[in-house]
Amino acid sequence: MLFVLIGLAYSPLRKASQNNSSSQNTSSSISNPGQNPFVPQSGNLASSSNKIIGKDIKQAEEDIKTLEENIQKEIEKSKRSPYFGKISMSGITGLGNPDPNREFFNLYNYLKENETLKITGWYLKSEITGYFAFIGKAALLPFPFSKTESDIILQQGDRVYVTKGFSPIGISFRTNKCTGYFEENREFYPGLSLQCPRPIDEELPNFSDVYDRNDECLYQIRRINRCTTVGGEFIRDLPDTVSSFCKTYLTTQINYNTCIARHFSDTDFPGNEYRIYLNKFGPLWRPIHDKITLYDENGLVVDSYNY
Repeated sequence: MLFVLIGLAYSPLRKASQNNSSSQNTSSSISNPGQNPFVPQSGNLASSSNKIIGKDIKQAEEDIKTLEENIQKEIEKSKRSPYFGKISMSGITGLGNPDPNREFFNLYNYLKENETLKITGWYLKSEITGYFAFIGKAALLPFPFSKTESDIILQQGDRVYVTKGFSPIGISFRTNKCTGYFEENREFYPGLSLQCPRPIDEELPNFSDVYDRNDECLYQIRRINRCTTVGGEFIRDLPDTVSSFCKTYLTTQINYNTCIARHFSDTDFPGNEYRIYLNKFGPLWRPIHDKITLYDENGLVVDSYNY
């Protein structure tokens, strides 16, 4: 197919050559132009012929340029992944930040309903530096520093945050109804959603047969914000009227693990965000000008981002 296209582009050049030969034969066949006033002078004929040849050559150059562009487009298409158009990359936030945990970008998906796509094994590559990093697995039910990871399989509406640096909990993970607790005493970029169930809205036990003491415990629970545990200072500042049972509940039952146990079966428990960490500290891509390409597991282009 490529040779056919090149042949088509060469045709105008061949035509120009034939026109030049024809014009020379015509010029040489005129023995005495001065005898016939209606016959063009040889100089004018050559000038006209040269213009035609120049026009043909210019057209041929334009055709070749168009052909080269079309060939390049075909080459690029041949390198595209079957998932091209299914995933797109956003711009990089925190580009060049000395803290790699603050440098991240998003992957958005355009999957149809009930369509899934595994991205574990895909990789990102700088087209200038040549450095690359693979997308690994993630924990679907994350516990800090517990390596219970699975392939990342996206569904419609899922969003992926890809961070250059390291996870504050030691693993890549999918968010859920309770992962806001991870924000306590840790920093995530961007921050995690703090939509944990409120402690006061949980099914609570009876803390005391004395109504006032039971109400006092409920009041203390109401003070606790979403996705927040109770520390020793909070307990020390409680009034003496708060029962020991209440204090035990506050310190042992308001946390991530208890939230998981209570809400794992909720229909809205799984989140729609993946937090993926590339675990890279040194340079991956240039801070000023680069092209980052996302490749699938077969090395075909899914998307790219220029800056």
